[in-house]
Amino acid sequence: MYPMPWSGGDHNPGFYDSSPVLRRNAACYPSPGTAAAQVPRPLPRPNVLFEDLQFPAATSSLHGPAGASQFNFSITRWMRPREICANPQFIVDGTTRTDICQGALGDCWFLSVIACLSLNKHVMEQVIPPDQGFGEGYTGRFRFKFWQYGQWVEIVVDDRLPTINNKLAFLYSKDNNEFWSPLLEKAYAKLKGCYESLYIGYPLEAMVDLTGGAPESFQINEMPKDLWKFLRKLLEKGSIICCAKPGPVGVLNECGIVTGHAYSVTGVDQIQLKASRVELVRVRNPWGRVEWNGAWSDRSAEWSQVTDKSCAQMGDLEDGEFWMSIEDFKKIFDNVEICHLSLDQLSNPDGKLKPWVQMVYEGRWIRGFSAGGNLHYKDKYYWMNPQFKLTLFEEDDDPEDPEVTCTFLVVLMQKHRRRMRLMGVNFLYVGFDIFKGDPTKTYLTHEDLQKATPVLSIKEHKNSTEVMMRGRLPPGHYIIIPSTANPNEEGEFLLRVFTEKGNSAAPAERNTSSTEIPQVLPALKPCPLPSAAESKELFDKFCGSDEAISALELQKLLAEILQKAGLNEKWDEFGLDACKSLISLTDRCGFGKMRFTEFSNLWGKICQWTRVFSQFDKNGSGTMDSQEMFSALQAAGFQVDEFLMQLIGLRYTDPDLTFSYVNFICCLTRLDTMIRAFKIMDKFGTGVININYKEWLQMTMYS
Repeated sequence: MYPMPWSGGDHNPGFYDSSPVLRRNAACYPSPGTAAAQVPRPLPRPNVLFEDLQFPAATSSLHGPAGASQFNFSITRWMRPREICANPQFIVDGTTRTDICQGALGDCWFLSVIACLSLNKHVMEQVIPPDQGFGEGYTGRFRFKFWQYGQWVEIVVDDRLPTINNKLAFLYSKDNNEFWSPLLEKAYAKLKGCYESLYIGYPLEAMVDLTGGAPESFQINEMPKDLWKFLRKLLEKGSIICCAKPGPVGVLNECGIVTGHAYSVTGVDQIQLKASRVELVRVRNPWGRVEWNGAWSDRSAEWSQVTDKSCAQMGDLEDGEFWMSIEDFKKIFDNVEICHLSLDQLSNPDGKLKPWVQMVYEGRWIRGFSAGGNLHYKDKYYWMNPQFKLTLFEEDDDPEDPEVTCTFLVVLMQKHRRRMRLMGVNFLYVGFDIFKGDPTKTYLTHEDLQKATPVLSIKEHKNSTEVMMRGRLPPGHYIIIPSTANPNEEGEFLLRVFTEKGNSAAPAERNTSSTEIPQVLPALKPCPLPSAAESKELFDKFCGSDEAISALELQKLLAEILQKAGLNEKWDEFGLDACKSLISLTDRCGFGKMRFTEFSNLWGKICQWTRVFSQFDKNGSGTMDSQEMFSALQAAGFQVDEFLMQLIGLRYTDPDLTFSYVNFICCLTRLDTMIRAFKIMDKFGTGVININYKEWLQMTMYS
């Protein structure tokens, strides 16, 4: 079961009085009839200082539009840093984990992630752009960046911060004149809607928002047996690790651990004693105080057994940070949440970190074309789903592991669904399967998938922002197929694959070439239409003295042909626009008409394509289902890639996702003409053409 959201415990009545911010601010509360605490003179309000009207210094930014609050914010006042202290600084001696002290807001789930992030300068500079501060050029405007659905989004805020008795009400730094952390908290509150929206949450959410990494959640009893080694490898990869002990929010137990509260794992180490080796884990409480008081806690008796002076100094950490043995870690904490970072998300100047290599791909499930539903629909629609090829070559670098396998992470994220939920659009149930691939094939066909069984699958499709899997497979080729729970459910997704260096992932398109490739046609039905030679008499009947036919004359000609073939009731008739399109595609001189030579060439192809359409109109309805279009195009001698197939569907299908006969013929005529035009212009066979502005307009406007 997924762990409960983690809070800071500051709002539990039995624990509230010991909250760090209230202890710190206790002396600041003036008694009735006494003067308020002395603070620097308030700043004048010059017009040059930025005021964020989208996230104003008002109750709406604290509580949100609902107005139902967990807290009493009536005593809060908004102040700029220059009003709070005499010499404010944005960052003092770098961004460190000791700059993060929790205030009267239960957002330890967010603060614990910042504490971990502060260990990596590169990550922090991505979230907190440099060259900001209170010196020259100060305008009261500060910028931060958060990762949202595959891209970094900039959030701008002013520096008016909520205070209680002239002290910061929420996040603060141990250096009273340092303000990067409370301003970052404000920007995150703006991203989420208001400060109160940060009350209780999951570290995983903050991890992804602040890094763009891949989230993973564990129960302690689900983690590898050698947990210390596992944590060490995670930290070596630069992963962010948070942990918590579920229970009533904010209850302090006899060991100094707060339940329902998020902690950060900031390091691991070993200490050699005379008779044994002790494996330790370093943990931080984002409050900056209230620590573990058991074995290997600060200045505990266990440190007296250490003879190595450098190791003995480990026992004196900053407030809020402590060591504990891996055995106690397993006993105390039940939930561990991890965010895996890739090479481009980390700074690794000395090469100590061994981060993942990340590959990111965007995709869409489109009704009728690439939304085939889950494996329950394998016989019908499942093959339509997008496919991604995963190639594993480099096995895990672990001499202690005898298995020849490659570890990887796959993360499937729904794009924009949280924003769309405001409009009544819910999250889709999504998941993915992994099949053994064939190095000689670019994708798995309908026939391949009917015979295949996944080597790995998500247990069940989930209606969450992200679905993630950690996998281990032998070196080789594999296919990842993301899907919705049901066919024809539309949505955008982001597929991210994290592997070791040397492995790769890429879209596995149904066909990789957009050129015309003749194929052996299946046994098609005889063409019900007359041949080009047989149609000469009809052509002469409708053409004028110039021996050419216009679009209107072509329409009449085609209508009579279909009528004589007995197809006018079964198939739709060619409209005037369709006939204009057919003429423009064959008219190279801008004549606006079609001579018999052009008609004969086109008619020969129409007869062949009519046989294809008749073959794939299996129920004789006069229309062809969209999922048959790939096979129909191949039978007609064309290959198109996945994206082009989607464009064809959007342009040529009817609302019921079927292709009419006329739309099918017009589509193939256009595809054939464009391919031939490209080949003519590609004089040297390089696959690249140069086209000028005039040629571009002529080609696009008259086709």
